[in-house]
Amino acid sequence: MHSIRFDHDVPMQTRDGVTLRADVCRPDDDERHPVILARTPNSKQRPGESDFLSPVAAARAGYAFVVQDTRGRFRSDGAYRPSMPEGDDSYDAVEWAAQQPWSDGSVGMFGLSYGARIQWQAALTRPPSLKAIAPGIGSAGNLSDFRRQGVLDFEQSVSWFSLMAPDMANRLERGGRDVTDIRKWLSRAIANPDEVLHHLPFKSVPHFDFDGIREGFLAVSSDKLPASVSSEADLLWDFSRVEVPCLHAGGWFDIFAGSTVEAYQGMRARGGTSRAREGQHMIMGPWVHSRQLPPNAGALMFGPTAGGPGSLIEAQHLAFFDRYLRGEDVEVPAVRYFVIGLNRWRNADQWPPAEAEVRRLYLHSRGNAQTASGDGTLGWEAPANEPADRYRYDPSDPVPSAGGRSLPTGSLAPGPVDQGAVEHRSDVLCFTSEALDQELEVTGPVALVLHATTSAPDTDFVAKLVDVHPNGRAYNLLEGVVRARYRDGLLAPQPAKPGEVMELQIDLASISVVFRKGHRLRLQLASSNFPRIDRNMNTGNPFGEDSAGVVAEQTVLHDAQHPSHLMLAVMPTG
Repeated sequence: MHSIRFDHDVPMQTRDGVTLRADVCRPDDDERHPVILARTPNSKQRPGESDFLSPVAAARAGYAFVVQDTRGRFRSDGAYRPSMPEGDDSYDAVEWAAQQPWSDGSVGMFGLSYGARIQWQAALTRPPSLKAIAPGIGSAGNLSDFRRQGVLDFEQSVSWFSLMAPDMANRLERGGRDVTDIRKWLSRAIANPDEVLHHLPFKSVPHFDFDGIREGFLAVSSDKLPASVSSEADLLWDFSRVEVPCLHAGGWFDIFAGSTVEAYQGMRARGGTSRAREGQHMIMGPWVHSRQLPPNAGALMFGPTAGGPGSLIEAQHLAFFDRYLRGEDVEVPAVRYFVIGLNRWRNADQWPPAEAEVRRLYLHSRGNAQTASGDGTLGWEAPANEPADRYRYDPSDPVPSAGGRSLPTGSLAPGPVDQGAVEHRSDVLCFTSEALDQELEVTGPVALVLHATTSAPDTDFVAKLVDVHPNGRAYNLLEGVVRARYRDGLLAPQPAKPGEVMELQIDLASISVVFRKGHRLRLQLASSNFPRIDRNMNTGNPFGEDSAGVVAEQTVLHDAQHPSHLMLAVMPTG
């Protein structure tokens, strides 16, 4: 336990002469210490709120914890735009931190969400003093999990930008601009996000239509690919250029649940050095996208070891930095994950665990799987001759979002919630297993192979895996989506051909959950999840142009020639 001191607004100059400012929390002595650097656009005054790792805990453990406002944000100078490249500034910040009189020259990085993205961009520039990174709840590339499937993270883009824009307005005001109207419209967007989300055509939404604000909003709410993405290889970070160990931390209900696993696996396979490949660690808890880690998510409670203190996640971060910044011989599990249902933690040598076996769970019905009271079922036996299921998707009446992997900054509550509000709709198909006669553990990736047709040139198919309790309550666990025109990849769009059968691959990410005896598994299928994702207007036009959509007639096939099925990573019983 060290006594600590705080230094505020410590200046650093970038290579192009811009002053960035940091707060430093470090042991109050004259010794040199390893540095943990965090860079954030969300104000450097906030990292103490994190359950993952706090500056005070790090300083008491003998680290200098540096939190820097990124370029153009809060106390740092320069111009800001969303998703701007952060590699050069991060390189400069790492080397600056290594040269401070209180630094021993060994620097690690920590940060959550946007701060995780910053760490990847730093590692890709390979600053000599960077020894390890700990990206938490962040993307595995320049695009989010759902964006790589062709859809927009609609509600989160609007709500996130609404919270980022006020500081942008403050800077415009300091530059002599009258921002009265800007503040009025931003306040409306924050207080009533539905006013923005339901506006058609979306490209004419007035709330952010101001010079100095508009450009940033278009960057986060457009279906145009960024200039940094020109091939499939650009969809993920170039892990072969990352040469440091990583601690990947995420949650089963996080918007980046899939990314956390992809980054861990990508670095294990393709990291730039043997030290990097062998130094990969992952923690996955029952959490949503948040700095705080309560022991519950949505409507479900997971017990005292699920939350921040009980999970020991801060101790795990300190152990990771002890090993890779100090060189201490401490044990850090390769994979530490929380098993929902058992409500306990396990360690593994890899993900998925070696014991997991892929099994297929097939869709069945007599042609009336609409709603939870329909005749849709799930079974381990492949289908023979079965009629298809049909439903109509009307963009003017999309299926409302109910829990799931959303950002808790706007109008949506993330995590598992009862699905009764949506499962009575005729545009939602439900396929439900028999009540289990013994526990079934799914630990690993889950995917859906779906055979379907549509009457439209473009449409979406949304899937949820649901745990149905004996009392009838149905809680969503996993979700995925594919936009039909991107069925062959984000960089190979092609219209759907009305009536032509498509084999669609829908990634639902990973999880560890025990479905208890008496519970049932349910697959929920629809063509919308609004406003979590943008509603497909079924026209094939670019996002934001349509004032009205067209109805799509959807058909889901599950017969011998078209065996639609879930692929589950199932652990052996006993």
